[in-house]
Amino acid sequence: MSKPANVPRLLLVEDTPSLQMLYRTVLTKAGYPPVCASSAAEALEAFARIRPAIVLLDLMLPDQDGLSVMTEMLAQSPETRVIVITANGSVNKAVEATRKGAHDFLVKPLGDIRLVGAVASAVADYRTATLNPRAQSASSALPGLSNFIANSESMQKSMELMKALAGSMAPVIIIGADGTGKKTCARMIHSLSSRARKPFVELDLAGLDKNCAEAALFGTGPSSHSGSAMGAYGALRKAYGGTLLLRALDSLPQDLQARLVSILNSGFLPVPNAEALPIDVRIITAMTHDPLQDLRAGLLRKDLYFRLVVLPLILPRLQERREDIPDLAQCFLTEIASLENKAFQRLEPAAIRILQNYCWDGNLHELRNMLHQAVVLHDGPVLTRAMLPETLGQAHTAAEPAQDHPRDLGAALEGMTLAEIEAYAIQAAITRHGGSIPRASQELDIAPSTIYRKRDAWHGKAH
Repeated sequence: MSKPANVPRLLLVEDTPSLQMLYRTVLTKAGYPPVCASSAAEALEAFARIRPAIVLLDLMLPDQDGLSVMTEMLAQSPETRVIVITANGSVNKAVEATRKGAHDFLVKPLGDIRLVGAVASAVADYRTATLNPRAQSASSALPGLSNFIANSESMQKSMELMKALAGSMAPVIIIGADGTGKKTCARMIHSLSSRARKPFVELDLAGLDKNCAEAALFGTGPSSHSGSAMGAYGALRKAYGGTLLLRALDSLPQDLQARLVSILNSGFLPVPNAEALPIDVRIITAMTHDPLQDLRAGLLRKDLYFRLVVLPLILPRLQERREDIPDLAQCFLTEIASLENKAFQRLEPAAIRILQNYCWDGNLHELRNMLHQAVVLHDGPVLTRAMLPETLGQAHTAAEPAQDHPRDLGAALEGMTLAEIEAYAIQAAITRHGGSIPRASQELDIAPSTIYRKRDAWHGKAH
């Protein structure tokens, strides 16, 4: 298979000749040909020479510990994505590596799909994190950044708003259904901001019990049991100087929410039996629904709501950006074909039409999964309508009368008071107009002073 255009440099560090040859063969066939090294000395020399975007690093090297090699590499190039490789009995060491900056870890023996998938994920993450305003116009052509294809008016507005949000240090809340690209948009905001060269840390609080959530967010103090004199950093400290993306904030227990507000207000993280640590982080919160619902349901503290719900970004569903589907599908097809070593090059027009007419309840995730299924089960070079699942044509489509929007709206407003519905409508209008209160007031047919007065009243209730 030919090498995809603009693939970042990859360095493979493996001291076992047979494994090095195997990994090199698999990666080359997938379109990620590596430069190889067999020792720490060779790895550091090659790293300084080619400055790779991605490093596959075996932690057991003959001349130096792999963790120290990773530390040296990240000190020279913090944006490099390091994937560590470890034996089954050394998983704890791999976990330690991720805490020290590794992007991912792989456990031997490696499967081809897991190996290539990890590299593809690291490439996408690297491209997103190193994106800059000059490269933004070309972002839609990069695998892994398909969320930023913006032929549709709704996505163009979202992208313009992201540029504006990147220029502020205030907290951002991204609201969108599952699969609409909330994480990728958060990375875009981070990469366009003045914090771009600092860490981007993600923490999903869903499903975590109180102790796990506390440790993941705030870290752990010194422990005689573990022998650690420092404890482990939590996400707030790991993201120092950069951006922290919080998911499922409503899952955080109330007392931990209060602690988070206190830390954000003071700018310091208390540590038992040690000096408090300074906190410098911009928080982006990602939610699938309006946080006003959680506020009213008592799942979200009022002080935390007004601390973090400052700059909203509402992402459109895939069915609201149908003009983007042809380019999205082509981008996914190219990426998946490379991953699966298939010869697919394009979609036939009939296949594109059926994709554009389908109502994508799962948004980008569902589109990608459906194309992945077609690529695995068939051969190219053209993906035809017949290769798509039969259910695609049987399900409700855009041509049929759709009741989804009114039903979704009713569900979103269910249980709200009239005052909360009013606040929801005003804030949504402000978001649609890129933060412009005068334009929002024109849409709502009210005076700008009315919006300012109401917003002052809302914030006054928070104190």
